Amino acid sequence: MPSLNNKSQNEQKTVEIGALISHRFRGFAPHENTLKGLCAALDFGVQNLEFDVRMAKCGTPMVYHDEYALDADGDKHYLCDYKASEYARLGGAFARMPTLDALFSTVKVHTNQTAKLLIDIKDLGFEHKIHALVMYYRLQSRAIYVSWVPEVLYRIHELAPDIPLCLSHWCGDVSEAVAASHDMHISKDGTIPRFADKYMTGVRYGWVSKHALSGDILRILKASGGGICVPQMMLTSKLSGYYHGQHLFVSTFSYTDWASINAHKHALSIDMYFIDNKQVFEELRKSSP
Repeated sequence: MPSLNNKSQNEQKTVEIGALISHRFRGFAPHENTLKGLCAALDFGVQNLEFDVRMAKCGTPMVYHDEYALDADGDKHYLCDYKASEYARLGGAFARMPTLDALFSTVKVHTNQTAKLLIDIKDLGFEHKIHALVMYYRLQSRAIYVSWVPEVLYRIHELAPDIPLCLSHWCGDVSEAVAASHDMHISKDGTIPRFADKYMTGVRYGWVSKHALSGDILRILKASGGGICVPQMMLTSKLSGYYHGQHLFVSTFSYTDWASINAHKHALSIDMYFIDNKQVFEELRKSSP
């Protein structure tokens, strides 16, 4: 994790902790998306926690970002090719990967009862199961459903129209490396159609829309009281202003220092910032009266 230089440490803090999102609990534990990192972030008093959900072969929701992970020998395996009961045997990243059930049970009993949960759903077709867990633990008032898969959000909105939705997408030029590693789709006018397939697992998926979102995807984001999430260097003041005019929140990823946060707060009026560095939270606490 990069350390903050002296200039960054002395930066004025222009946002409160409620505008900072702990991105996969990075910096709060040696590995991201773990229960250890979750507990440390909750203990610190973080008010927005983002984590990723992918499905095991048995249909168990697991907390992990990538579609594959490395086992104890460094070999790559797709999460959807193995049952959750086989993960411990695989070792490596699989052995420390929590179930969504375990994460929610930890959140439910923790003393930090105000933190929002940004649940980033990577696979398609398991919305009922994920939402059922949210309801079982009575966390619906703290949930925000996030996805790079628009169809996930369409289906979630049919299940839970009052829970805020957030569409992650690219709103500018994408590098060749990112394009090559994703099942990428392009919207030429801001509209995003429904997806016919019932299920999709083991894929990195996403949409590019250089135009402001419109049509049905904009409608459900607005109806849910949700927003958008885009790469920080792609957002423009014009686009940010448009989404604020639609009463959506604007979030960007990812940040490791206050200089960048402050610059984008002034230039882009961003509402929420995905943070990859615990020091950002620590510097905010030190600056508080």
